[in-house]
Parts: sequence; C-alpha cells; structure tokens
Amino acid sequence: MNAEIITAAVLFTPAAVVGTVFLAGHRLSRRADDALAAALADHRATEPTGTQPPDGREAAPQPTAEPVPRLATVIDFPTRRRDAA
Repeated sequence: MNAEIITAAVLFTPAAVVGTVFLAGHRLSRRADDALAAALADHRATEPTGTQPPDGREAAPQPTAEPVPRLATVIDFPTRRRDAA
C-alpha cells in the first residue's frame, strides 16, 4: 500500500462510521415522528366535533382565551447625547 491509500483510509473510516450512526439515528427519529403523527391524526379523527355532548344533558364548556401578558414599556433610545463630555 502506498501512503495516499493509507491516508485516505485513516481519514474516511471515522467519517463513514459516524455517518452511519447519524443516518441510523435519523431513521429511528423519523419512525418515531411518523408514529406520533399517525397517533395524533387518529385521535383527531375520533374526537367529537359537535358542541353538544353525546348524552345531550349540558353544553360543552367553551374554551376561554388566554390572558395577554403585560409587556414592558418601550422607550426610544436617544439618538444624540445632550451633554458633550
């Protein structure tokens, strides 16, 4: 073997191993995401859409809006300094 082939093997082998591990992890995570998406879609399909409950006794509670958090007052940054120091 010459030096170039040895150098190429030393440089590319770790990249090939790490790349394989990363691709396997990506595939597993993609499977988990697809399973979660399927479960959520199934749950949405079985969720009742009407406002009246199935037994007809009382109306379902209406969702309330979340309160808007109070934000700090914003003041303009002065463009010029008043005192020349």
